[in-house]
Amino acid sequence: MKDKFKKAVERGDLSDVRLFLSNELMLDPRGASFQEMLSYAESQLNGLFEPDNGVRSEKDTAEWNKDFLYQIKNELDDNFSREKLTIYEQVAKQVLRDKARQLDEEEARRQQQQENQDDEKQTENWFEGHKKEVYTGVTIGGAVLTTIGLCVSRAALTTLGVVGLAVGGYMLYKESKK
Repeated sequence: MKDKFKKAVERGDLSDVRLFLSNELMLDPRGASFQEMLSYAESQLNGLFEPDNGVRSEKDTAEWNKDFLYQIKNELDDNFSREKLTIYEQVAKQVLRDKARQLDEEEARRQQQQENQDDEKQTENWFEGHKKEVYTGVTIGGAVLTTIGLCVSRAALTTLGVVGLAVGGYMLYKESKK
């Protein structure tokens, strides 16, 4: 919930609170943040809703579109009644369902990216805690490859082993100096 909204509620500024609520469904038609804001406002304010004046545009759900949504929003802005807010929420969720789907997809993508970053960080942290073991393994592996290469007279294997032995030994040496 945004601080500006909370402050408007704390001030008892009904016009700002009502505007925040009606705009929230345009920004996020999924409705979860709207419901949270509405519950908060209802618990903190008296007189949030006006009596319904009975003026209401109606269309078959198949004809709901953005123009109709704006018309309903204007009616709500003129008469902030519980009935109009309920209708406005239904129309917004229907008309802006593609936007809601897009927001869900973006949220899932962000969550996946965060999980990937967490996994990378976990791997980095693991490596930081196990450097000595990794470098020791490289050094021992290099020594084994060198020995095998010498025993079977394979220059490439011996060279690879010597490189592993040298790199692992150097990294162990550097790590011990920290």
